[in-house]
Amino acid sequence: MTGNHGTPDRASEPDRFQPNSRLPHPSQSRGAPIQGVTDYRADYRADCRADLMTAEATEPTRSIRATPRRLQSTLFQRMRLPRSWQFWAITLTIAFSGLGILSATALFRLPSLPNCPAIFWPTASASLRMYCAQLAAEKRTTRDLLRAISLVNALPDDHPLRPEINRNIEAWSQEILTLGEETFHAGDLDKAIEMARSIPKDTTAHGLVEDRITQWQTIWDKASDIYRQAEDALKAQKLRQAFQIATQLLEVGNEYWETTKYRELNTLITETRQDSNKLDKAKGLMEQGGLSNLLAALKLVEEIQPKSYLHAKAQLMIADVGRSMLDLAEAALDRRDYNEALKIAEQIPEKANLQEEVRDFNLIAESQSQAWGGTVADLEAAIVAAQRIKPDRPLYGQAQQLISRWQLEIQDVAILDRARQIAQAGTAGDLRAAIAEAQRISFGRPRQEEAEAEIDRWRSQIQTSEDQPYLDQAEQYANLGDLQAAINEASRISPGRALYDQASRRIDQWTSQIQRSQDQPQLDQARQLANAGDLAGAITMARQIGSGRVLSTEAQADIERWSQQLEEWQDQPYLEQARQLARQGNIAEAISVAEQIGASRSLYETAQAEIQQWQSQFQGQDQLQQAYNAAKMGTPAMLGAAIEIASQIASSSPAYAEADRMIDQWSYQILQIAEAQSASNLPDAITIAERIPPNSAAYATAQRNLASWRQMRRE
Repeated sequence: MTGNHGTPDRASEPDRFQPNSRLPHPSQSRGAPIQGVTDYRADYRADCRADLMTAEATEPTRSIRATPRRLQSTLFQRMRLPRSWQFWAITLTIAFSGLGILSATALFRLPSLPNCPAIFWPTASASLRMYCAQLAAEKRTTRDLLRAISLVNALPDDHPLRPEINRNIEAWSQEILTLGEETFHAGDLDKAIEMARSIPKDTTAHGLVEDRITQWQTIWDKASDIYRQAEDALKAQKLRQAFQIATQLLEVGNEYWETTKYRELNTLITETRQDSNKLDKAKGLMEQGGLSNLLAALKLVEEIQPKSYLHAKAQLMIADVGRSMLDLAEAALDRRDYNEALKIAEQIPEKANLQEEVRDFNLIAESQSQAWGGTVADLEAAIVAAQRIKPDRPLYGQAQQLISRWQLEIQDVAILDRARQIAQAGTAGDLRAAIAEAQRISFGRPRQEEAEAEIDRWRSQIQTSEDQPYLDQAEQYANLGDLQAAINEASRISPGRALYDQASRRIDQWTSQIQRSQDQPQLDQARQLANAGDLAGAITMARQIGSGRVLSTEAQADIERWSQQLEEWQDQPYLEQARQLARQGNIAEAISVAEQIGASRSLYETAQAEIQQWQSQFQGQDQLQQAYNAAKMGTPAMLGAAIEIASQIASSSPAYAEADRMIDQWSYQILQIAEAQSASNLPDAITIAERIPPNSAAYATAQRNLASWRQMRRE
């Protein structure tokens, strides 16, 4: 080293430098030069040029000296040189011109750029280290920045370039921290922490590392917790709650969570909502029942993908659908529809895990179809078929129950055959003997219902023969006009007897004839009063016809009609007064007057319908006024609140059209504020523009601006 800068060692320095090149600084995005470093490079280039000229000037002498003296002498002796002075003048002119050109070329030739990766650094100069460090720092990667710091920091503390070195180390350390921040916002927390902790300890930036890492971890933990809460809400099918939780990601302070993870969560919410709708629709189809509905439900449930939060629930529902289809097949078998039962069983999906039950069901269906013949031979064949189901099968218990039932049924068939043979004679004694035989089939046995039907038929034959004389006598009294005697005679037939229903119908007919003759004059008189305008008197008269009488229904219909006419006449003035008040704009008073019409009155429903209309009108106007009051503040938050209030106005309200117009106007105001803010503060502009609701006219423009602003922010 000589002077302030030193002369670089030719063994370690580069062959040449490009002219006018400047060393970049990492803190300057477009490669601005570092002060102080350019002078070192200029000195280095000057030294290289001087050495090169010296070497070329001495080269001919070295060549001559390297030639043996005897060979030189011989050469000079053998050379026959021309003696013309013109020849020597031209020769010397050409020689000196060529020498000048060669000298100029050598003078202006610059050394080549150094190959930094191939340099042997223990012998490298400070200027070369600075140059290669700047090249590495330009790449803006943590590895290269640390390489740059390592290259220059190896120089001693008392080196003349140390102030410049320290300044660059500080800048590069800050650049590493900035890269860590970018990596954190790109979604790689661990890498960001690793980058931050790689900053040299003796730099100012290192003092910021732990606080920055704590900040990153706090934000990351908060975002992860929000995401986990949203996932839990999705698993519980609380979609509205999941969306509300997801919106909290927009303000966590990390671009990765605010964009990528937020969009990912929104996609999950949308997919889960679609899957939930499918499951709800499938559940509704299952509740409706029927094979077509169950198959449609199965198709919907099978569309739920394994990655869905509702996949486990869908699998359970598939099992439920399979079980319902098996129940449907059993119901068809109970109806003795063998082909339908097998058709349903064949369509039960494998995912329902009911394959073994379906195989056993087919065997049971085959055996039951044989038992439907009803003969002893049919029942015995059914037993043999059911015995093919072994103890290790799922429906073994059901098969054994059927076998036991069929064995009892064989016994019942024999008893019923004997009872029917006894009853063939038809006498009362024979019928009672047949009943006694059939009663041996006790309650709960297979043919108990069939036995009961035969017993009822035989008892009906006995009772008919005993009670027919009473009914015949009653008919004779009625033909003679003695209706009360006819009723008394028919009433001797007790309830539960075979002819009781027939006797009751005749008694009702005769009773109606008696009541009509008693009550018709009273009803006619009530109608005369109503025609004369005395509705209250008509109602009083008609009410004297008691309930349960033959004319009571007719009288009650007249009473209801007259009561409605009377109530309308009494309440119509209240309704007209309320309508008049509403037309005058006095909604509250109109509602108060209309509410005087009681719930049991005929005009009550009409009054309530108009009250609801007036309340909707009043509420819409009140909500619109609240929205106006909020919008007066002019801030994005209050304009957003005004839009939210106005959006709640019902479409049936007279204020709806104005509210819709103001929503568009306020949304454009928010957009203007966001656009004005974008010039100085993009994050605030994005936050403001996100308040514009989808149902507003400015929404499409806001979304385009948001996309552009977010792209600018990432860049």
